[in-house]
Amino acid sequence: MAAPITGSFDITGLFQAENSAGTNVAFTQATAIDFCASPTGACVTDAGAGTGTGTFQVNNASAGNTFGITDGGTGVVKDFSFSPFSSVNDFLKIGDLTFDLQEITNSSFSAGNFEFLVLTGTGMFSREGYDDTAGTFSFTGQTNGLDTTGTFTFSGAAAAVPVPEPASLALFSAGLLGLGLVRRRKA
Repeated sequence: MAAPITGSFDITGLFQAENSAGTNVAFTQATAIDFCASPTGACVTDAGAGTGTGTFQVNNASAGNTFGITDGGTGVVKDFSFSPFSSVNDFLKIGDLTFDLQEITNSSFSAGNFEFLVLTGTGMFSREGYDDTAGTFSFTGQTNGLDTTGTFTFSGAAAAVPVPEPASLALFSAGLLGLGLVRRRKA
């Protein structure tokens, strides 16, 4: 049995918000994310809403993580539609680590001098030699309110492994003890 994946990380890059026709729009009109081909510089994207890929750069991997990634590393991220949303297998990939985007649990927009798009949700991390591990994510995109190309940060973390509470553990132990006594009595 392998161990779960542990740790957290942040990635950054460039993206454009798009509508369902694949047109670059303001965040408040967006239904899809189109990631740029390079994490810095000019933004070059694929045609079609939520159908291509882009790249990102790792900028904050937690010490001792088992993701197998380090600061400065680059990876591939898939464009996706968030309204309506459907799961995205291999949403991001760096080395032998992949993250399947399974659910968006919250989204919010803000407009004004600066525009923000925030998406949060859950997914599954996979890596050779490790157990598939549930994870959480937070995507934050921002522009200066004039440009429709913005920067994004994506924070991913392995979900906390639930630990049985003492009362449940005591009840379970008492049940095992009772079964042992019943079996001994019959013998």
